[in-house]
Amino acid sequence: MKSAITSLLVIAITLLASCENRSGYLDDDQQSTVSMLTDVEWLLSYSRPSIGDEQSYDNETQIYKFDRTGKGWVANGSFTDASIKENTRYYQWTFTTGNFTVIYMTGNTVDGYWLIEKLTANELWVEWAQQDPVIYPDQYNTHYKFKARKSTK
Repeated sequence: MKSAITSLLVIAITLLASCENRSGYLDDDQQSTVSMLTDVEWLLSYSRPSIGDEQSYDNETQIYKFDRTGKGWVANGSFTDASIKENTRYYQWTFTTGNFTVIYMTGNTVDGYWLIEKLTANELWVEWAQQDPVIYPDQYNTHYKFKARKSTK
């Protein structure tokens, strides 16, 4: 019970702080991570759940956009037509670890944690889980791979 309360308190505190508000306190690695994450749109290209079949996305996909203010959106879109963004939903996000490897997202249909496995200017690989993967490492998860695209919105 005590660990659950502590976890909830940590989540609440981290949600109140955004990357923009802390920008003066970020080291070079953290600044680089924030820039790579927020300077582009991320197009879902591959998913593999713990239980189930892997799936590749060639044309229709989901697009995620992270803003430096700790807000973001996800929309249905297209790899080939950057103007297509339908059924847009909004969320808030924050890093939960000092090394910026875990993102907590909450909002319309995106609640959960992303453990960053790989982040480059062109690729983002994450492991999604409903609970913090640092605290609860052995839980159902889904691996996602994203490709970067210059932001159009």
